[in-house]
Amino acid sequence: MLECWQRSGGFVVKILFDTRKIQDYGIGVYIRNLFQGIADRGDFECRTIHLKSTDYLDLPRESSIEVTAKNYDFREHAEIPWKTRMYKDYCYFSPHYVYPLFISQKLFVTVHDLIHFKFPHLFRPAVRVEVGKFFMRQVQKKAAIVFAVSHTTKNDLRDLFGFDESRVKVIYNGIAEIFFQQEPHPSVFDFPYVLYTGNLKPHKNLSALIKAFSLIKDRFPDFRLVLAGVLPDHAFKQSVAHLGIADKVVTKGYLAQQDLIRFIDGAEFFVFPSLYEGFGFPPLEAMARKKAVISSPGGSLKEVLGDNVLYFSPDSAEELAEKIALFIENAGIKKDYEIKGFAHSSHFRWDETIQQYASVLIDK
Repeated sequence: MLECWQRSGGFVVKILFDTRKIQDYGIGVYIRNLFQGIADRGDFECRTIHLKSTDYLDLPRESSIEVTAKNYDFREHAEIPWKTRMYKDYCYFSPHYVYPLFISQKLFVTVHDLIHFKFPHLFRPAVRVEVGKFFMRQVQKKAAIVFAVSHTTKNDLRDLFGFDESRVKVIYNGIAEIFFQQEPHPSVFDFPYVLYTGNLKPHKNLSALIKAFSLIKDRFPDFRLVLAGVLPDHAFKQSVAHLGIADKVVTKGYLAQQDLIRFIDGAEFFVFPSLYEGFGFPPLEAMARKKAVISSPGGSLKEVLGDNVLYFSPDSAEELAEKIALFIENAGIKKDYEIKGFAHSSHFRWDETIQQYASVLIDK
């Protein structure tokens, strides 16, 4: 069992949370909900590795260990071990498989996905993939437990790197309660739209989505495609112009959670074309807001979403176009997916996720 101290008659597990990626999309959601939830339980003594100029967890500021080195910055391998050297009786919880190599604490790591290794051709320069492989081997050697957010990720760890399955614990993520609690908001736009939330990384497969939308733009001239979280680069702008839909695609950068909910609420339905996901927050969040979802089955998406979304082959823009048209034209089918999607999303709650993590951390 982890080193503990006694407080008020009970034993408290000491833990260092690496929160440096708190403002990332997927990992940031994970940090805010899981780490905060564990800290709020009261049976853990928590400190955070906090990156200057980023958000804090809701903990006393004196519990933060301030650092300047981000993930992938070579300085993290010196700065963080040095600043945590007096906390040897804590464990170190990294929400990402790239961690400070020379830490002295017992290590717990979460692996969200292995996209770099499943689709290495999508990531340049190639050295990034090789660096990732190096860190994955270090995790394999040092981590006491590796948390995986889906069985898909666990299987990938076994198949690609030979991880011992007994050291990999699968615990699904949760959906923040705010997605279930708020009443629907009026649309932020005065036109009907199809929504995607995420980013512009190659594996998100936005090329298929914009191609599909271009195929139906004349059938549904009032509709727009809204891409939230997307900062369009030159290549993307060229693509939408070439497809003749520059005036029908709306892009928005990072959205705070409350704004994200408003964008979801105003959408006719949600589309998620990703080639591969380790879990898949965006479609579940849309389902929690009672929106029908069209999704690729890539990676863990079929595992996590079950039979509660309308699937399409991620390499067929034509099939995606027809599925989008089906939801626009058939309100009954869309309603069926809204109902069963919402029911399914309600099974993913952070309270249960936090309890499962806490049990593992206490036992180890």
